[in-house]
Amino acid sequence: MTGEVLVTGAAGFIGGHLAAACRRAGFTVTALDPAPAGEESTAADGVVPATAGDAGLLADVRAGRYRAVLHQGGISSTLETDRDLLRAVNVDEPLALAEACAAAGTPFAYASSHSVYGTIRGRFAVVEEDVADPDRCTGPLNDYAWSKLTLDQEMTARFGDDAAWSGYRYTNVFGAGEERKGSMASIISQLLRQAAAGVPLRLFADTLEACRDYVPVETVVDTLLDVIRQPPPPGVYNLGSGVPVSFATLLGWCGELRGEDGLAVHLVPNPVSGRYQYWTCADQSRAGAVLPRARGLAVEEVRSAAYRLYRTFAGATAQPVP
Repeated sequence: MTGEVLVTGAAGFIGGHLAAACRRAGFTVTALDPAPAGEESTAADGVVPATAGDAGLLADVRAGRYRAVLHQGGISSTLETDRDLLRAVNVDEPLALAEACAAAGTPFAYASSHSVYGTIRGRFAVVEEDVADPDRCTGPLNDYAWSKLTLDQEMTARFGDDAAWSGYRYTNVFGAGEERKGSMASIISQLLRQAAAGVPLRLFADTLEACRDYVPVETVVDTLLDVIRQPPPPGVYNLGSGVPVSFATLLGWCGELRGEDGLAVHLVPNPVSGRYQYWTCADQSRAGAVLPRARGLAVEEVRSAAYRLYRTFAGATAQPVP
């Protein structure tokens, strides 16, 4: 596989994994991120310190330099409330990239978010159209989710079927290297890290039966590699495992990994209960029909990925796990 691809957000969790995977697949990679100088990158090589709206970068894209542009950058904090900032970084910058890609005929793929659905009004797997149905879901519960849905809507309105573009509503992506996200790391990663460290696990008291759709970062990366090789029809796609896993189940996995029956758990009040997603599950039918590695996973596959991540946290002294 040859050609040059642009990966934005390459100093971050998913972007770093993606840049490294593109190199392993034989692509030349331009890795871009506005991370502060000196911040360690998860990409195999250096990262160009620039934003997705850089004029020189957009000129290169418009001139057809890249085989594909994979936009993984932006503000990822669900606590950000500055809508002007979110609009500039999470909407306007990727739209500018998309315009440049459309001018060059370059495939453009970007990271959206499952958070656009907000509270699901029932326990079912959401399809992409559910975001517009108030009987199925509430829509965004925070400004970050608003920015992601705004981008989805504006991409659809501006480009429709007239350009090679696709957006991916990631569920809860987890894997090695996620610790750099701090409090924004997925709850599965946080619990596995706590279990490996032998400290009490902390959960909101009202979430034991809450369920999340967890997807290994490798599944996301493999899917995006397929997007480079054979871009799907334009549009927005769910990208998750399609498997809801309860927090109680996660605690059971942590107990198995620790080999302890009495794993210590601290249940604490939920200060954001009104904005909390107690159920996430993505219907993978649309993505799976055009991207084989996005068809979804079995719960055993999610469990195996969780166990592998636990071993990275526990280090070389970790005991074999079932």
